[in-house]
Amino acid sequence: MKILVENSTWNNIGDAWYQSALYSIIKDLYPNDEVYMGEGPIERAFRPNLDWQTKNAFKIMDYQSADVHIFSGPIIGKKLEVYDEKIKKIMDNGNQYAMISVSCAGRPKEDKEYIKEFFRKYPPLFFSSRDPETYETFKDVIKNSYNGICTAFTVNRTLPVDSFKAEKPFFISSFYRELEPYFYLKNSDKPCTIENIGLSRKKTIGFLDFKFARHLNFKRAQQESLNDFSIVRVVQDVNTRYNHINFSHPNSFISFNPLSYLAVTKSAEFVLSDRVHACAIGLAFNKPVQFLYKTARAGIFDRLNFDYKSNNGIMYPNLNIIDDELGKLKDKILESI
Repeated sequence: MKILVENSTWNNIGDAWYQSALYSIIKDLYPNDEVYMGEGPIERAFRPNLDWQTKNAFKIMDYQSADVHIFSGPIIGKKLEVYDEKIKKIMDNGNQYAMISVSCAGRPKEDKEYIKEFFRKYPPLFFSSRDPETYETFKDVIKNSYNGICTAFTVNRTLPVDSFKAEKPFFISSFYRELEPYFYLKNSDKPCTIENIGLSRKKTIGFLDFKFARHLNFKRAQQESLNDFSIVRVVQDVNTRYNHINFSHPNSFISFNPLSYLAVTKSAEFVLSDRVHACAIGLAFNKPVQFLYKTARAGIFDRLNFDYKSNNGIMYPNLNIIDDELGKLKDKILESI
C-alpha cells in the first residue's frame, strides 16, 4: 500500500508540527508500506491573490497518486474548496482519502452544510477531528468518524527533538494578534514562575490596525530578561521580508526548521502565547503554558481537558492523557486504514 501524508501547507510553522507528527505516526504504523510526504494545495499554503498567480503554479499535488491520501488541519470550510477537486480525482481513480487532526472550529453554518453534502458524496475512509465542535458537526454524516486530538500534542512522542541549556533559564513569549506584553513580577520577593508573571498588554499603537502597528513594534521598550530569566521570542510566521518584525526584540528566534522550534520549547521553562500550537507543544514537552486569546481553535485544549478558561489561561501538562489519547488514535487508524 502506498500512503501520501500531506506535509507542506504551512501558513506558519505551527502547521509543520502537527503535519510532521502525523507523518511520523503513519510511518511508524505502516513500516512495511510505502509512506511518503505529500504536497498540499498552494492556495492554502501561499494564498495567491490573483488568478494568474495560481495558474502559474506547478501543482505537483495534481500528479501525486497513492492508495490513501491523508490531509490535516483547519481545512473544513471554504478551504476544502481547494481540496475538493483533488478528492474527487482520488476517488474517481479508485483510491481513498482520510482526514486526521482536522477542524471546522468557528466556521459559519453555511460552510459546514456545504462540507456535509460533500462528505455524503465523497466520504473519507477515516475522519478524525481535533476538537469537539468538529466531531459533533460530522459524526452523523461520516460513518467512520472519530473524536480525535490535534497531533501537535504528540511531538514529544513522535519526532526526534534535541534540547540544550542556555546561559540563563528562559521562558517563551510568542504573540501574533497583539503587541508583545510588558512582563513584570507580581510579587518581587518570589521567583519568576508562570504564576508570578504579570502582563501589561497592549493591543496596538494608537488607533492603528494591528497589521500596521506590528511594523512599529521594534520602536517599543525592549525587555531582554525578567529577573533571572531570559525572554525568548519565538516567531512562527516564517519569512525573510520583514526582519524588522522578525528581530524586533532581543532573543528573537526564527528558523526554517520546525524541529529547531520544538528544541527551543523543550529547553524552555514555560510558554506565554496567544497561539494555540505554541501552547500545545509546550504541554507536549511537559511545560506549563499560559494561553492568552479567545478563539474557537482552542477547542483542541477542551478535547484533552486542559482548562484555558480559568486561572488566566494557565494550563499544566498531563502526559498520561496525551499518551493515552495517542494510543487510542493509533488503534483507530490501524482499524480504519
